[in-house]
Amino acid sequence: MILESSVVPRAGDDPCADRLVLGEHVLGVADGATKKPWDAGPDGATLAEAVAGHLAATAAGCPAREAVDSATALVRELLGDAGVGSAVSFCVLHLGRREIWRVGEGRVLLDGKPVSPRPSGERAVAEARALVLRRHLADGVPEATLLAEDPGRAAVQELLRALVGLRNRPDPRYGYGALDGQDVPDLFVEVVPVPEGVREVVITTDGYPSPAPTLAASERLLAERLARDPLMLDPPETKGKRPAANSFDDRAYLRVAL
Repeated sequence: MILESSVVPRAGDDPCADRLVLGEHVLGVADGATKKPWDAGPDGATLAEAVAGHLAATAAGCPAREAVDSATALVRELLGDAGVGSAVSFCVLHLGRREIWRVGEGRVLLDGKPVSPRPSGERAVAEARALVLRRHLADGVPEATLLAEDPGRAAVQELLRALVGLRNRPDPRYGYGALDGQDVPDLFVEVVPVPEGVREVVITTDGYPSPAPTLAASERLLAERLARDPLMLDPPETKGKRPAANSFDDRAYLRVAL
């Protein structure tokens, strides 16, 4: 049973790239990647919409590997080529199999206890962005100026490009998984059994850095973080809150009772 769900775009002038996956057997979220200057073809929002619908139709007996491969084939068809363009990650609960399936940075709580995603090179990029911004802050540049211009984000463009080059490459330190038309290595297809006795599952996109067992608590924690740290430096993120935005990223939240 779905107890709570929400999708909120970070700003009204951009298409929201997060989606809920609402199927008979599979429930969760899909997160389209922020479009990069070098991306061609459909953006992350378009891919997330297609993948969310595809995963919602997952059959009762379908295993994770099969679901990832069929969704990959769909993305490959939409992009027209493998690994060229945007991408989408996802995190879902298969009700019948009592499994969490995750490719990418989705957040999971099992009865309030987090199940951390595997590490990736995104943290290195975020740290580099934070380093640049901290230097500007130390030089006396106003926070409002940095929010408007984000020289840290500009400085890490080549790092972001390098990170995308490691997408679906089995590099144990910096590699990561996403649906971009390339085959997703088993290393990046997480299957987490949901233990017997777990009563509630929360699944969110990474627009909630610290999700909570309820939507209201998650929104409160996010608002407190944005008020304290709109540049998103501690812990670091790859982007901050733009002046006209309500958050640093799109966000989707789903709370399910088993």
